[in-house]
Amino acid sequence: MPTVDTILGSVYVDDQGEPDEPTALLWPSLFTDHRMWRHQIAPLRKAGWRTLALDPPGHGRSAGPGRGFTMDECAQTAVEVLDATGVRAPAVVIGTSWGGFVAPRIAMLAPERLNAMALFNTSAERGTPFERIKATLLTKLLAIGPLDKVTARMIVSGLLAPETQRREPQLGADLAEQFLTWDRRRFIATVRSVLVDRDPVLDALPELKVPALIVSGTEDHTLPSFHSQRMAQKLPNARYVEVSGAAHLVPLEAPHQANPLILDFLRDLPRA
Repeated sequence: MPTVDTILGSVYVDDQGEPDEPTALLWPSLFTDHRMWRHQIAPLRKAGWRTLALDPPGHGRSAGPGRGFTMDECAQTAVEVLDATGVRAPAVVIGTSWGGFVAPRIAMLAPERLNAMALFNTSAERGTPFERIKATLLTKLLAIGPLDKVTARMIVSGLLAPETQRREPQLGADLAEQFLTWDRRRFIATVRSVLVDRDPVLDALPELKVPALIVSGTEDHTLPSFHSQRMAQKLPNARYVEVSGAAHLVPLEAPHQANPLILDFLRDLPRA
């Protein structure tokens, strides 16, 4: 079942594994698709986990609804994916940035569906007024085709650490090539929904008992580490880790550090 019909349109799911295996739902960052998890899927499969890696709405092969939407609707979309793929036991959500915005809302919407969450480079807060102004400007720039190269460089510089860009120049080029090919109108609606209109959920976190791994990158200037630290302080059952030398996409930039963190975290969970 490569696509699932949801309230936010048809969602592409890279489904690897067997129905009787414990399941990890992987929701990537804004500006990326399921390929962001390419370094994690094989190790998770080797450890006995089924992986459901999404192209989130307006990204990759998921066209999106073509309208603004909420993070609560994203949580509902995640539950619909679990339903459609036959996942009955509680799942683990592994999310980066946008995926981290969604995961706590899944825990609030359907706590019986969530066993744990491993979140990278994320926040439970609304963007500051300045951040929302910058994001609004970004949506305007994305609408101007002749500025694509400039806009892409700006976006990639917010995703990858300078050292990562020097060491793996093709990585940034591949990311830009991906998101510049997506349906622009729907993509812009998604960017606005996630960055400009997102509501906060920080004050609700103390009610969530689900085990959580919260990871940030020392070079992340898009969502600096203090956002992740605040989440870890609010969540009653959270562990916080900071990865040096990585920016906004720790699982993609530093898989040699991210993968052991994820696998050790999962290994300590009770199997549902």
